[in-house]
Amino acid sequence: MEEMSSMERVTAVLNHKIPDRVPVIFWALTIGAREAGIKMFEYSTDGKKMAEGQLNYLRRYGVDAVIPGSGIAEVAEMFGTKTKYYDTMYDTPAIGETVVKKPDDWEKLELSITPGISASLEATLIIREETNNEVPVMGTVVSPLTLATWIRGMAETIRDTRKNPDELHKGLNIITDIERDMVDAQISLGTEIFFMPITRASRDLFTDKQYKEFGIPYDLKVLESLKSNYVIGHVCGNYPMLDTIIERYPLSAVNWWDRGTKYSLKDGRDMKERYNSKVVLVGGLDQNKTLIMGTPKDVENEARDAIEQVAIDGEFILSGGCELSAITPPENILAAVETAKRYGKYPIGWIV
Repeated sequence: MEEMSSMERVTAVLNHKIPDRVPVIFWALTIGAREAGIKMFEYSTDGKKMAEGQLNYLRRYGVDAVIPGSGIAEVAEMFGTKTKYYDTMYDTPAIGETVVKKPDDWEKLELSITPGISASLEATLIIREETNNEVPVMGTVVSPLTLATWIRGMAETIRDTRKNPDELHKGLNIITDIERDMVDAQISLGTEIFFMPITRASRDLFTDKQYKEFGIPYDLKVLESLKSNYVIGHVCGNYPMLDTIIERYPLSAVNWWDRGTKYSLKDGRDMKERYNSKVVLVGGLDQNKTLIMGTPKDVENEARDAIEQVAIDGEFILSGGCELSAITPPENILAAVETAKRYGKYPIGWIV
């Protein structure tokens, strides 16, 4: 098979076709500051610098997609939160102050275009032009309940599900409408593939009954606006609602920490069969242990194991189980890509 471009490779997998080899995609946001050699504030608020960092990351490692952005604080800031920056190139911006202080504040939420969002959109355009659309430049859309916990606080949002459900529903409706508008804005820029954190779909945080009321309806409304695009959903927690997501959500692919949670890649494959789902599995590498603390050989072994487990039918993307840390050794990122090139070539087992 002839070598594909990254765009051809990734879309082949998401369309349930066999690519030339297993794609490698990391949720690599803040690592762009390191690759540009600048501090995080400058990277997060300057579209040209953000594009430079992501392009350096792309060219240095040969990954199959980039995701402009700087993390959760960037998205939450659209709703009025305050962002805390650290004076380094490694530390992710944090939410310094929430915006929903009391339940009545939920209905006062509104969108504001911030430097962080403007930088991400500008970087998207620059990268797409520089790569001639041969590499996916992924957009971001966030589950409304996940976003609610960022702009209110986790404990306060959980409390509102019990004590102030009406006010919380008002807030979730506003967030959903704004998220749909942001989807439209990104699609207008040519974005075809989206990354969707659904990080509160976890039984560590919410019961199935709670998520059925406060999570699923709003997630599905956002996904309605994305139905003609590809969406990679990401779930977190030690007990993610992976079964619910695979059964009920119209996702192209799903990512979770398969090396550190209740469910392995094999479990994900079994769920696909149980629910007759064609969702593509994304993962295989431990972003907290192997990628940061392991050797390149450790990364190779883990990546090869994942490929041998679930890549045989072509419906697999090699990745970490969450964001790629800015302190990840370069040689380990390179090892992941090189392993996919060597052991992930189709038909699987053809070593080059």
